[in-house]
Amino acid sequence: MDVTLVRVTPEGVKGELTLTRERTVMGRGEGADVRVPVSKISRSHCAFVVTPEGDIAVEDLGSSNGTWVNQERIERQPLAAGDLVCLGGMVFVVRVNGDPEELEPGLLYEDGLPDEEGEVESHSPSSGGAGREPLVPAVDPDDSSIADFEFDLGDEEDGQPPL
Repeated sequence: MDVTLVRVTPEGVKGELTLTRERTVMGRGEGADVRVPVSKISRSHCAFVVTPEGDIAVEDLGSSNGTWVNQERIERQPLAAGDLVCLGGMVFVVRVNGDPEELEPGLLYEDGLPDEEGEVESHSPSSGGAGREPLVPAVDPDDSSIADFEFDLGDEEDGQPPL
């Protein structure tokens, strides 16, 4: 099974990350498998789990700002193709075996972000192509080294440098 997280922004697709391990921890700390240098991301923010049987889930690891799936804060949630995962203000579309093939990043980004009061406003995404750029180099699933996300984050408002 091919499971990919596609990062969407109002401007388009920012990159893709194929989940090659059974458990992939995402966070800004040195112990994370995928490092995301954003202050709103906890050191060990969440874990994506892909079982050999084909089950996919995301688990919040006690993060300060939470992990959201389809605009609902979760502790652990099964995932399916097209689900929207939000952490630290970043929105990812879950792509399973190439589905969904076409994405409309701007609408998906809006649909993936919870509003400040926890209520959401939803749009029906329509099909549209998007360019892609890699987030991280390919990582061998047996490699225990840390892979870094390379995000174009613009200026951090809080002035905190990436870790």
